[in-house]
Amino acid sequence: MAAIPDIPKLPDRPVVLVNAIPLVQVATGICRYVRQVYAALERRHGHDARFLYFDGRTAAPVMPAPAAWSSRVELVRRLPTPLALAARLALHARRELAFARVLRRHHVDVYHETAFFPFRVPRGLPTVFTVHDLSLQRHPQWHPQERVLYGRMFFRRRLPSVTRFLSVSEFTARELTAWAGVAPERITVTPLAHDPVLFHVPDAARVAAVRAQYRLPERFFLFLGSGDPRKNVAIIPRAMAHAGLETPVVAVGWRGWDDPASHGRVRSLGFVPDADLAALYAAALALVYPSRYEGFGLPVLEAMACGCPVVTTRTASLPEAGGDAALYLDSPDDATSLGSLLRRLAGDDALRARCRTKGLAQAARFSWDRTADATWEALAEAVSPSPV
Repeated sequence: MAAIPDIPKLPDRPVVLVNAIPLVQVATGICRYVRQVYAALERRHGHDARFLYFDGRTAAPVMPAPAAWSSRVELVRRLPTPLALAARLALHARRELAFARVLRRHHVDVYHETAFFPFRVPRGLPTVFTVHDLSLQRHPQWHPQERVLYGRMFFRRRLPSVTRFLSVSEFTARELTAWAGVAPERITVTPLAHDPVLFHVPDAARVAAVRAQYRLPERFFLFLGSGDPRKNVAIIPRAMAHAGLETPVVAVGWRGWDDPASHGRVRSLGFVPDADLAALYAAALALVYPSRYEGFGLPVLEAMACGCPVVTTRTASLPEAGGDAALYLDSPDDATSLGSLLRRLAGDDALRARCRTKGLAQAARFSWDRTADATWEALAEAVSPSPV
């Protein structure tokens, strides 16, 4: 690989070092967050700063290409806990060394940690840390043990190095204050948004083509999310049985450690390209998203942007994403109530139409440009704090 030239210090253009590792791993919500917020930052503030993206090995002034689906995560997941933890720690140690080399080689004015916890930084380097959620800390029972142990080794220990925090929802900001004692004035809430290039109401021909490609029926409910127990996919077949519904349920996303298809009556498509998601949303009767815990709930917003009604829960951050456009389940464990909601939605064309209209309006309230501007203000404040 060709050597990357040093980026010189420019007095009026600070260098922002970004953890871009999420872009080269499994394409989940954090990957989408990094790409969208920094595409907007480059567009809106590229004349004010220079951005340097760390991919786990080196750094460059161009965002790394999106990750293709990788089986590495699946392989690690299948290892016994001690081996999986050892593999994770070995990878982390290599990345810490690579990160330190980047800091020695390049002038950096502020470091933005976008993923799980900050790398070790020299004293005096301003650090901004985006906290997506605290499920690993608050609900370890929903995660593989090696991931929990890894988080316990580093997360709380690295918080003192953080200058300012970003959170993706008001809920996560409150969690951060309650669990870690972070003062609210140190937290900026930067909500997520949908990408209108990917998520919009597609035309009928595109919907028909995707329906044929995946051999989907005319009527189906959609579940989208990683195979994570907190996503609570297991309740959907029980709800369908309670309601006496025969409507198929189609699941999309990484199967993780809780494969949706293992719960019966759910057909899992696994990981699908982003380009197909809008048509999948638009083809569905509704997105069924009975999650127990979310830092934001981006699929809720993306579904609404595609004209798809949403059924979700009142837990955690989900009402912030869904607003008054979603149909809510008061308890994520109430299969009977979920079944009643789904039966009502499946049989009421007018209700689905109202949900679509409200959902489009709700999605329009969020913008990556506004998120980028709030992020920029936090980065600038970290570099040059306001006088007390």
